[in-house]
Amino acid sequence: MIKKALQFVRASQQADGCWGDKQFPKSSGVTALACMALMAEGSLPRMGTYGKELDDGIGFLLSCGKEDGLLVAKNTYEMGPMYDHAWSTFVLLQAYGNCPWYPDVRAKISRAIQAILKAQKPDGGWRYQATPLGTSDCLVTASVLYTVRLARMAGFAVPEEAVVKAQEFIERCGAPARPEDEGTFAYREHGERGSPSVTGAGLMALFTRGLYNHKYVKPCTERLADAYRRAHLEELTDSPQFRYFHFGCFYASQAMYVAGDEYWIPWYKKYAEALKMRQAEDGSWQDLRGNTVYPTAISAMILQAPLGYIPQYLR
Repeated sequence: MIKKALQFVRASQQADGCWGDKQFPKSSGVTALACMALMAEGSLPRMGTYGKELDDGIGFLLSCGKEDGLLVAKNTYEMGPMYDHAWSTFVLLQAYGNCPWYPDVRAKISRAIQAILKAQKPDGGWRYQATPLGTSDCLVTASVLYTVRLARMAGFAVPEEAVVKAQEFIERCGAPARPEDEGTFAYREHGERGSPSVTGAGLMALFTRGLYNHKYVKPCTERLADAYRRAHLEELTDSPQFRYFHFGCFYASQAMYVAGDEYWIPWYKKYAEALKMRQAEDGSWQDLRGNTVYPTAISAMILQAPLGYIPQYLR
C-alpha cells in the first residue's frame, strides 16, 4: 500500500517541483504534505529513494517565499494561506541542516516564523487568514503550534508569551460547557464540538506543549479512540462524522501515536484496513471533493509513522 501510494505521489509532481490537486492546482500546502510523505519514508533532500523529488519540492517551497515571509503559491487555498504557510514552514524546518546548497533557507525560515507571530490573533490562536484580525480556530492553531515547536527544536527564537497565549486558547476550546461536552474540543472557542478531527487537533496542540498529563488528555483520548473504535470500516471514509476523513486522520493519528501503543496500535490497524478497502489501482486515495494528491500524501505519511522519521510522531 505504501509503495503504491508513494509512487503515485512521485508521479504527481509537476515540472517546477510543486504538487497540486483538483481544488488546489499549484499549492505550497499540498507540496508540503507530499514532502512529509517522502520524508516519512526516510528520504532526505538529494538522498534516498525520493531524494530528487524531495529536493525539487523544497526548492519550490523556497521559491514561494514572499517579502512578508509567507510561503504560499499563487493559487493558495481560497479561505486563506495559514495552513499552506504553517505546513511549508514545518517542512523547511525539518529539512534545515540537510540542504546546505540552499543558502537562503535560514533567512526564509526566520521570516516565515515572523509572519506566523504577526498573524496571531487577540484570542491567542490562528485562523485561515494571515492577519491578526478576527478569531481563531483549533485546527489551524494546532498546525501552527507543532511548527513552532519544531522551530524551537531547530534553534529559532519564538517568544514564550506567544506560545502561552496559544495554549490558553486551546484550553478554552477544550473547556466543557456541558457534561456531554467532556472529552471534546470546540472547533472555535464557543462553536461546534464533538468532531474527532477537532479533538485530535486539540490533543496534538496540548502535546506540543508537553502537557501529557493535562486534565483534558485522558477523557479526550478515550473519546477520540472510541469514535474510531465504534465506526464500521465503511463509515470511516464515507459518513458525516468522518466527512473529512483523510484530513481528520492527519490530526487523530498524531494524538493516538503520542498517547501510546494502547491507543495507537488498534487505531492504526483499523485505519490501515479502511485504507485498503479504498485504495485505487494507481495507489491513490480520493476525498469527497475529488482531490487525490493530498489524501494520498497524508495516508502514506500516517502509514509510515512507525518508522519514526518525522517529528509529528514523537513520544
